[in-house]
Formats: sequence, structure tokens, C-alpha cells
Amino acid sequence: SHRAADPGSLSLDTFDAIVVGSGPNGLVAAAILGRAGWRVAVLERAPIAGGAVRSEELTRPGYVHDNYSAFYGILHGSPVFTELELDRRLEWRTFSIPVAALTSPDEAGLIHAGTEATAAGLGADGDNWRELRDWWSDTGRNLFDLLMGALPPSPVSGLRLLRSAGLRGSLASGRRLVEPMESLARRTFSTEPARLALACGVSHTDLAVDQAGSVPLGLYLAMVAQEKNMPVPVGGARRLAEALQAAVTEAGGEIRTGCEVTRIVVERKRAVAVETTAGSVAARRAVLADVGPQQLLRRLLREDQLPSRYRDGLRAFRYGSGVFKVDLALDGPAPWNVDALRECGVVHVTGDLDNMARSAFEVRRGWLPARPLLIVGQQSVADPSRAPSGGHTLWIEMHVPARPRGDAAGRIAGREWSELKQPFFERVMSVLEEHAPGLGGKVAGSAALTPAELEAQNPNLVGGDLGSGSTALDQMAVFRPVPGWFRYATPIRGLYLCSASTHPGGGVHGRSGRACAHRVLADARLRRLPAR
Repeated sequence: SHRAADPGSLSLDTFDAIVVGSGPNGLVAAAILGRAGWRVAVLERAPIAGGAVRSEELTRPGYVHDNYSAFYGILHGSPVFTELELDRRLEWRTFSIPVAALTSPDEAGLIHAGTEATAAGLGADGDNWRELRDWWSDTGRNLFDLLMGALPPSPVSGLRLLRSAGLRGSLASGRRLVEPMESLARRTFSTEPARLALACGVSHTDLAVDQAGSVPLGLYLAMVAQEKNMPVPVGGARRLAEALQAAVTEAGGEIRTGCEVTRIVVERKRAVAVETTAGSVAARRAVLADVGPQQLLRRLLREDQLPSRYRDGLRAFRYGSGVFKVDLALDGPAPWNVDALRECGVVHVTGDLDNMARSAFEVRRGWLPARPLLIVGQQSVADPSRAPSGGHTLWIEMHVPARPRGDAAGRIAGREWSELKQPFFERVMSVLEEHAPGLGGKVAGSAALTPAELEAQNPNLVGGDLGSGSTALDQMAVFRPVPGWFRYATPIRGLYLCSASTHPGGGVHGRSGRACAHRVLADARLRRLPAR
């Protein structure tokens, strides 16, 4: 069942497992535990389940905008997609050109739905693109499966990589993943459009193209765009949230919204219950927290309930930069200078590699970027149900400092987002107008959110960080969320973290929730958790 909390009944309830928070990872974990025969409850403070998977009419009636996440190529490459039947639970739409990167108002690197079309469009760099794609098919995919899977990796995954690449090839591939994206792009391609087609995905992270470790997500997004496209659910992101909820309830789980967990009850170093605004709920076997380290440490537990080393590790967990989000309702298609972009799913307005590095540096140092790196989603191109007849939506996000110390261009005064919001919105619109002249005249409605407003809507988006933690090398894999505690369990018996702040990190793919649920089940088989 899926219902609002009933204060009269909660205090009497006991479940095998309680999931705190209904983000995609929490819902995935609940569905897997429910399918294993556990009685599971998902408790969510908001009136709607789904976390950062949500859509609403934010600008004008009839225009459906995705509030946070929007494109789900990474999900389509996750085992969660087929295991929870997300291919049949909702309708998906794709694009003939999934991804584009604008090097200037009149030039773009395009990633088509297929290697040959992409290579043909990149001209002199076509063969170089094919070679990169061949490496991905032979070695890269196996390497990423190993990195994205549970840690430590299984021997089978390691052997698969060694068989495909050999020892030297595996080492060379590992080096490729830790070098700066700018280095890889310049070494692989001779033209700026090809370089940006590969590098534009870095703008989804808090890293710069000239930083070590910026390759993995950028490369992964480029390859996924060719293989899986940039799929959008018909009707908006809320349809995906509803599908995940259905997977939970079909497995016998319950989802209770409007039910904020205020404390995790620990007795004899074991999580035994949660207290909520509607009463107490007992957990026979496990509590899974789909929350960030900051929420766990500062709100749900007392600090003295955790060992000092783990507590210090949670305090040291570093969030990424904030996000400034804009939604536009248009009375027609965006008038891009590059005509092909009118068929594109995600347009990256980045400029060249130098501008990508400069803008990310400004954000990292606390300045509003003079030329923000815009990620522009055009869901209505593939899904006309998002807007009235003839209308379109634009979904725009960019990285900014959570708490700005000033403006890199020296033109916007102030440090509080309440005073920065409107002038920065105008800067965003000005950049868009350069690349799509006349866009402003097509705007029928708009909405914008600052990092502070994003966090106010969802406390897990600390500082407006949609990735739930930095993607820097020291914040990933065995270091996430705390060095030595990367396998979802915490020092408190029966308490697990399953949010995007755990391995393998942000993005809607459900892998953290899936891996956490399997860890819980494994611990139960090993009798580390009490029998029901």
C-alpha cells in the first residue's frame, strides 16, 4: 500500500526492514527486500515519494517540467532497469541526436544514436571516434562494470577485464580513467567539436576538464548516449517515481508519505526502531537510510552512538558544487542557430575546453561563473505530452557555488542568493539568446531555483548538490562515504546507508540501493542480523 502516515497505527507497527527516505535508491532497496519475503516500510517526509525523481507544472498549466533529474540513459544501463521491469512499467521516448555540445553559437559536436552516424558527423575525427568506441566495446565497458559494481569486485569481473585487455591493456585503461578529460580529448581528437562531444559530460559533475578523475563520468555519458540514448519517461519523471513505487508495493512493501523520521533508535549498538512525527516503528532486522552523511550524523543519530573514526569520516565527507536550475515554458521550439539541435535531447552550452576549465575553476573558488556551463534538456522534443500543442519545455541546470563570495565577471553585486537570483537568471538567458536568437520572445513562463531553494525542498541536496557528494577521486569507490566503510553497513549493527552518497555515487541508476539490499540479505544469511 502507499498512503499518508496514520498516527494511530504507526506506533503499533513492526517491520523486518524500514527504509528512511523514498529516493530511487531507497525504493529499489525496498523492492528487492520485499521480493525476498521481508516485510518492508518506506517512510518519507515529503507528501510525494520519489526523492529527486519528480515532475510538476512549474511554470504554466499544461507544461510538465522535471524538478530535478530528467534523463535516464545511465538507468537503462543498470541491472535495476530490467530486474524491476522498468522497461514495461512505463513508456520511454528517445532522440535521434541524444547529446550535443556547442563549441560556439554556430558549431556543435553531435552524438547521434549510433556510432556510424556520430563518426560521419565528426568528419576528420570520425575514425578516431570509431577507435574510441571499439576500445569501449572491447575493454571500457568491462572496466566500468567493474567500477560501478559492488566492491570489492568479484573475481569474475576482474578476469573478464583481463581476458579482454590483458594486464598491460588493463593498466593503460586504468590510467585513461584517472587522467584529466582535457588531456584525453586533446590526445584523441584533432577538432574542437569532437573534443567537446566527448568532454561535455564533465559539466554534469563538480569537476573541471583539467582535473584528474574527470574522465569516467564524461566518457560514460558519451558512450551511453550512443548505446542507450538519453531516454525520458512519457509524462515526466514522476512516471518513473510511480513505477518504482509500484515495484515496492507489488513486492508487499508499504510506502508512507508525510512521515518524517526524526531519530533512529539504537539499543546495545543495534538499530531497533525509528521515531517519526507520527509515532514509533520497530525494525526486526534492519534500518536502511536513504539519506546523506550530514543527515545521518546531525539529525538521525546522536554523535556518541558512532565510533570517533567513523564520525570524523562523516564530517569530512565533501559535497559537490551547487546547482542553479531554470525551467522555461516556450510557445514554440527553441530557435537554435545550429538547426540539428532542434532534434537533440541534451544540449551542452559549454564553449571550448578553455571555457569549461575556466568556468569550473570560478565555481570551485566560490565565484558566480562569468560564462556558466549550461546543460539544456529538451524533453518535449521526444515527448509532446510535456507541453500544449505547439509548445515546448526547456530544462536547464548549471553548477554554481552553494554560497557565492562574488561574481567572476564583476557585474553582479551581493553574496546572498536572494539578491543574486534574478541577475544570474538574466545572465543564463543572455547566454541562451546568443546560441538561440529570439528565444526570449518565445518564453511563456519561467521558474528558477537556487542551491539554497533546492536544499530547502530536499534536505539531502546539501548546498544544492544533486549528486549527493563530490565526484573527486578521494570521494569515490572505497572512500565513499567513509574510507573503509564503502559496503553500506555502518558501525551500528542493522543500520545501513543506501543513498547516492555511497558507492557508486550520484545519478538515477539505483545501483546503491540494489547493492545495499543485497548486503542486508547477505548479512541475514550469515546471521549477522536477527532472525524474524
